[in-house]
Amino acid sequence: MTENMYYVAYDITDNDVRTAVIQILKNAGFTRIQKSVFCGKISGQQKKDIIEMVKTQITDNDSFYMFLACKQCFGKITIVGKPFDKEYVSNEKGAEVF
Repeated sequence: MTENMYYVAYDITDNDVRTAVIQILKNAGFTRIQKSVFCGKISGQQKKDIIEMVKTQITDNDSFYMFLACKQCFGKITIVGKPFDKEYVSNEKGAEVF
C-alpha cells in the first residue's frame, strides 16, 4: 500500500466540530504541528475515508484543506521558529522514550 505525506489545515469555528475533526486526524495517525495544522502519512483509501468523515462534521462556514507533499518536497521544508520532528511525522523514526 502506497502512502503519501499530507498537510491538513482547517478553520473550524465550533469547538465540538473542531474536536471531532482533530480526533479523526489523530486516529488516522496525523501529528499536530501547529494549532490548526496537522501532518501525516496515509494511503489513498485513508485519505478518502478522512474526507468522508470530515464532510459529515463541518459546515459551509468551515474550511478543511488537505495538501499532498511528495517525499522529496517534504524533505525540503523550511522552518523558522519552533520546529517539529520531520522524521517522526513522516514515520521514518519511531517514538522516543525519555
